[in-house]
Amino acid sequence: MIADLSHLRRISTVRSGKNIKFLTPAVYSGGWCPMRIACNIVENTPGLSYLMVCMPECATYSRGFNSLPEGENGEKRWLYVLDANEVIFGCREGVCDALRQMEAEGAEAVMMVATCVTDLIGEDFEGIISEMQAQLNMKLTYVTLGQFKNFGTPMGTSKVGEALVPLMKKAEKIEPKTANVLFIEPWKSKTSPVKLPLIISALEERGIRVRHITSEATLKDIQEAPDAALNLVISPYMQAMAERMEKEFGTPYISLQNAFRVEDVDAAYAQIEKKLNVSLAGAFDGWRKKALELEAEAAEKLNGITYADLTEVDMPVALAGYLSDFGMKPLLIHLADILPADIQYVKMLRQKGIDPPVTRIMNQELDVEVIRDTLHPDLALGYVKEPLPGMPCCEEMTDFSGITGYERAVGILRRILTVRETGKMEQGGFDIYGPAPV
Repeated sequence: MIADLSHLRRISTVRSGKNIKFLTPAVYSGGWCPMRIACNIVENTPGLSYLMVCMPECATYSRGFNSLPEGENGEKRWLYVLDANEVIFGCREGVCDALRQMEAEGAEAVMMVATCVTDLIGEDFEGIISEMQAQLNMKLTYVTLGQFKNFGTPMGTSKVGEALVPLMKKAEKIEPKTANVLFIEPWKSKTSPVKLPLIISALEERGIRVRHITSEATLKDIQEAPDAALNLVISPYMQAMAERMEKEFGTPYISLQNAFRVEDVDAAYAQIEKKLNVSLAGAFDGWRKKALELEAEAAEKLNGITYADLTEVDMPVALAGYLSDFGMKPLLIHLADILPADIQYVKMLRQKGIDPPVTRIMNQELDVEVIRDTLHPDLALGYVKEPLPGMPCCEEMTDFSGITGYERAVGILRRILTVRETGKMEQGGFDIYGPAPV
């Protein structure tokens, strides 16, 4: 199967999700609505309620994934459906009444979620909050998530994370031995624990209290976050939250998700030691040694290898920057959306003469065949429904989400080298941590 991919744009020309084209015409984007992401995050935050301001279609869709109007602890999951008059003249009065009723029924804090139509008519949610916050005891915040501006998971999660900051309280004093780890998974399941990098347990073993501003955080955790001496960012989705916390509360942050190379991890950990007045000596010797060995092996064996990024690859633009250190060349990158944090990696790739086209893969079974038959990559990274002859694939690349440090470098490189040498993944997938290095 041969297809013309000339409609795709190079990554250097992409400034927003609007510039990212679908690979093939047969697509369905409904499941990518960022409103779904916002509701999922709030529903997993005990103590936090939401008021989604929407049209009937959004209300029906939202009740399809959560039919309960209240959470386990009495949190409100309310929908405010606009009528025809409000679509034309705005919904300020009705939303204000709904907020008063939510407080009367016990809501502690509410995130208003604005959807496509409220975004299109320009409803002033900031003005609503300014008016209502003086009248109410519960804390208010809002996020605008019209899908025509925010395609799906990446930007939706980033905006929800940033929208949590107004719920925080200014600290009376900073706790010098307390750090926050910022990591919110958009599709968190209540039955699976949040996966965090080894730096977190290492700090806790050395007497540092690490507050988890993660998908398991409570409203109380979020409110008290500004008393920490340092924020550790381990997800590009939380970069916006960290930057806003620094601006509003003076909380410094270290972006661990940006540190792929051993030398970059070294520098990040040195900063942590300085900020928290703690020693990490000996904590990661085995992992660091193994990462250095694999980086040397990768430079020898992966130079000139071409690859295509499919769906379900964590931080695909940053990963492309890292793999380019070893001479690997991306022929195509699936990108659901582009975050502000991605721009530095785009510039890095351009400086190396690397400027692959980007796309959104939606019709997975057909799209992967198009990629194989048109681009002929040596390797694919990401999800395939079933093995595709002629295109070895490193699958399950999302399990690096939330994992940083030397262990991430070990996991990424060991996986790629294994597939490159054997043509397939190890049976049962690949454990990110693998056997502990000695």
